Amino acid sequence: MQSSINRHGLPPDPDELIAEGDPPFADAAEQTAREKADESLNALQHEVRLLNARIGVLREDAEAALKAKAASVDASAHVQLGEPWLKLAAAIGATFIAARLVRRLPLGVLLAGFAGHLSEARPR
Repeated sequence: MQSSINRHGLPPDPDELIAEGDPPFADAAEQTAREKADESLNALQHEVRLLNARIGVLREDAEAALKAKAASVDASAHVQLGEPWLKLAAAIGATFIAARLVRRLPLGVLLAGFAGHLSEARPR
């Protein structure tokens, strides 16, 4: 509260008696609904910006983790399987040779062998 005597040495007017920190008018203490909404909007926009920044960091971390995992899996595959192109070339070569051998066999021999397998597999 202000002192009970003003600078002129007279008692103050009761309207002038205001507690320290209180605004001089009761209307001045209250924010308008528009000001409250603006403050709330600004606070929410700030929170959204912070969340977007956090999401960006999480995305970068996830991408880095996926790239590291992919590199690890690739290196592991090379260790386990060897060079994949060499194995593919060997498989293609083996298929080519097997096809050449099958073409040279007479068709009757192939059908006879196949028929033998069918007669053994047929239920009695």
